[in-house]
Amino acid sequence: MVKKFANSIETVENLMESNEITPIEVIEEFYARILKLEPTIKAFAHLRSKDDVIQEVISKMNKDNSSQPLLGISYAVKDNVHVDSLPLEAGSKILKGYISDKNATIIERLNKAGAIMIGKAAMAEFASGGGAPKTKNPWNFAHTPGGSSMGSASALSSDMLMFSIGTQTSGSVIRPASYNGLTALKPTFGQISKAGIIPASWSVDGVGIFTKNVKDLKYVYNEIAGFDIKDHCTYSYKDKILYLTDGDLSKRFKIGIISDDYFIATDEVMTAFTEAVHLLESQGHSITATSMPASFEQANIAHGIVVDSETASYHASYFDEKKDLFSSELRFDIEQGLSYSAVDYLQAQETRWKYKCAFKKVFDKVDLLITPATTETAPKGLEKTGSPKFNKPFSNAGLPVLTLPIGFSDETDLPIGIQIIANYDCEQSLVDLGEQLQTEFDYQNQSPNLNE
Repeated sequence: MVKKFANSIETVENLMESNEITPIEVIEEFYARILKLEPTIKAFAHLRSKDDVIQEVISKMNKDNSSQPLLGISYAVKDNVHVDSLPLEAGSKILKGYISDKNATIIERLNKAGAIMIGKAAMAEFASGGGAPKTKNPWNFAHTPGGSSMGSASALSSDMLMFSIGTQTSGSVIRPASYNGLTALKPTFGQISKAGIIPASWSVDGVGIFTKNVKDLKYVYNEIAGFDIKDHCTYSYKDKILYLTDGDLSKRFKIGIISDDYFIATDEVMTAFTEAVHLLESQGHSITATSMPASFEQANIAHGIVVDSETASYHASYFDEKKDLFSSELRFDIEQGLSYSAVDYLQAQETRWKYKCAFKKVFDKVDLLITPATTETAPKGLEKTGSPKFNKPFSNAGLPVLTLPIGFSDETDLPIGIQIIANYDCEQSLVDLGEQLQTEFDYQNQSPNLNE
């Protein structure tokens, strides 16, 4: 039954509404798949028992379904997110065995919407580049699924659930989504509350959503976005209505292709990207060359100073005592962060602020920007999680970004993705263009061959 509906939240909801399937049957089918695949994929840091999950489904079925738009829709959440009474280890040794005593705001909102959390997804240590778990890329087990939200991406790509939640500081949503053939949205900084999520860098971090297609993103986004009194980063959205609607398939955009050599990828990625650009032209969109703000490489340096400083600040109180419990990569980042002065940090934040303001001039000339999502397809090996090079400049600016699959490697069968970048608070434009592309593409409907 899973293959019948695994690619679409919308399909599942229609099947449940017509009583062709029940929420319990959906959960049972996914658990059968998890039992078969999880020992190999290793997408979960903690998996809830099927009995506990079914009891939760039954309880929610006894409530008013109209107030639960995601009733029976299963998901996983990255293991840096607090979920009451479940482990919270954030891929680290330091938190081994810790049990959370609260829910993050996004968990409260998903619970209210009727969504069913199956488990906590595996992740790199404290959402850094270190301590990568042995999570596999379902398209090719010898290649990384990306990081640091690797478990969130692998679980969904393996069709073990309907959507997943990750976080991004540099490229930890867009990169694994691209490596795993998924659609993902990293919204404008501050649109989704981070209350109850362990920070890597509070002034850069954002919550991201993984789905199988663009249309499904709005189901999840509309339930978790918006003002939260517990997170001051959301204050600018206190009086805004953020709901996304189905994409406008008739809307045409002026799209900027960034001409900077910084965004040149491998030949196979550039070939797929060029074909996607030609498709956009054939749909009637205007394509024009554009450039990044002149300060973007300087801003990249500032990003490193800010992220390392804020990471160090979070761990400073116990770092000396527990230094040996950190991976060498994260230990280096923390030590680097501790070496910066307050002046270094504040100057870096000022650089970032000017950089963000410079994007207003970029978006005076174009509606959207597009680049390849990654420098290459998922690299071989599980020790490293790939480069966030193409993602970091936009995470640093807090801009909203959408990725979706645009092809596959002829050599390795690994997915290739595109990233679309919009002006602040223009997520709807991303959905509009993304859905237009997916009316022509079938890549989002394909799943890895896992010898079922």
